[in-house]
Amino acid sequence: MFRIKINNEVSLGKIDYDDETVCEAIHSTYPEYHYDISLIWNDFVIPLDRRGDISEMYNDIIRMLNALKRNEKDFSISFLSSTFTAQWSIHVESENLRILPKWITVSFSDLQPYDNQQNSILIVPTVEFINEWNNLLKIIKDDLIKVGYNENLEDFYYLKTL
Repeated sequence: MFRIKINNEVSLGKIDYDDETVCEAIHSTYPEYHYDISLIWNDFVIPLDRRGDISEMYNDIIRMLNALKRNEKDFSISFLSSTFTAQWSIHVESENLRILPKWITVSFSDLQPYDNQQNSILIVPTVEFINEWNNLLKIIKDDLIKVGYNENLEDFYYLKTL
């Protein structure tokens, strides 16, 4: 099972007119490091925060989603954030994704998710996986706009499609 649970009760910061990228704008939009997102990977829950984790992972998330939109069948994506470092090998199988993770570090846990054992593999419908990420990105887009950012930010192109 793959889910992204989002707590939308977060404080918004102020626009920083020096921000040029979506990553910088996300960091400014969320003034506190508050674990308000739960990434659910099978039975393992990884807490994430928007200010640190999502601002750091944004470009990798977009690369991953664009690869899926281009119907790439096999690719890898690496995440380096405050909370976790991992490499996901993604294989498209018909209507599903088969994701073999290599968990390098995960904060808040003495054990990596399943210690990289076979049961760490995630099989999820492609549409469901994309929708989970898009739901999160839509919220972030809306918050960026509320604070005063617009599509002039570098790397905003994906958010325009939501």
